[in-house]
Amino acid sequence: MKVTDIKTRLLNLNFRNAVVVRVETDEGVVGISETVMKRKTHTIERSILELKRYLEGKDPTEVESHWEKMYRDSFWVGGPMHSTAISAVDCALWDIVGKVSGLPIYKLFGGPTRPRVPVYCHCSAGGTPEAFAKNVKACQGRGYEAIKTTLPLFYGGLQEGKSRRVEGHGYSGTNGVISATWKETEYLSPSVFSRVREFFLAAREAGGPELGIGVDCHGRLSSKAALKLCRVLEDVGLMFVEEPVPPESVEGLCLVQRETSIPIAAGERWATIYGVRPFVEKQAVDLLQCDLVNCGGYTGMKKIAALAEAHYIGMAPHNPNGPLATVMNLHYAAAIPNFFILETIGSEAEAELAAEILDKPPKRCGGELLLPEGPGIGVELNEAAMDRRPYEVREGWR
Repeated sequence: MKVTDIKTRLLNLNFRNAVVVRVETDEGVVGISETVMKRKTHTIERSILELKRYLEGKDPTEVESHWEKMYRDSFWVGGPMHSTAISAVDCALWDIVGKVSGLPIYKLFGGPTRPRVPVYCHCSAGGTPEAFAKNVKACQGRGYEAIKTTLPLFYGGLQEGKSRRVEGHGYSGTNGVISATWKETEYLSPSVFSRVREFFLAAREAGGPELGIGVDCHGRLSSKAALKLCRVLEDVGLMFVEEPVPPESVEGLCLVQRETSIPIAAGERWATIYGVRPFVEKQAVDLLQCDLVNCGGYTGMKKIAALAEAHYIGMAPHNPNGPLATVMNLHYAAAIPNFFILETIGSEAEAELAAEILDKPPKRCGGELLLPEGPGIGVELNEAAMDRRPYEVREGWR
């Protein structure tokens, strides 16, 4: 069996675009995958297509060798811009291996380690603590046992220029009252922290003591500001604080992690074992959030999980991506022993999207997703549905 072609298409998935990849072979077996890198969609697509020069004519089942060559032979190694294209191709190659062997990908990796995968959904904080409490109830009403919001006041309000409100069971990454251009080095009023505390007290009261609650700071705070945040939230019982500081500094993250009892999560903007190694070795995080479709695919993520396991760090993959990426992540979650929880958008719109573009959308039971059972990734894409979703320009902020 030989690779004959790599094809891509851009797919509008509501508030983001995905690059869908097809790796074709001379025996008619096709591997598929999805990747998302907001604001860089065309760049990533071009990078994926450039890998065709190397892969054409190669045996698609020699995945480990291909990963090493795609990574090293580019000369310019490192970073998510480099590894995202490799991730997309790697996942498609593993889909081929699974289809040829007749096994789900998680069985190729020695799984399953669990029959179901715990997930959390996004929950908008809204403009007031009362709105957040209402949105938490909405998420629980849909069966979720864990939620995550973006940092109140910084995010979670109305979408500017849009007439619709993004409710608590939908995407939470909308603008708040603090400017999107505010930098972590600028002054932040002490009243911000007391106000944020009110949001989470309301959420805890509404959700009850068993609800998992996470907050994503998007790297918007300095180390000192992040410590202030953690201190006012210590008694709320948070599941984690995500990216409290910008992602570049090991020392900056360690300053926060070592001074709070709240688990610190980060890693969505790190790539490969080389990128995560300094953070893992210095115990800068309690939960590692690398993204399957950006940090090296199955081959790269399995190595990251093993590195994290040796340091007693759990894996909680970043995944605000499309339905295919969610199914891809289920295989990863079922293949490692140190899995913690998987991010999903979790809205009704996302469920409709999955039913629209996948032949076998993932099944949810309460706060868990069931494992796919087919060979490879275990799903196929609806081409006609994708035709109805052409690429749309998306802008963003921090």
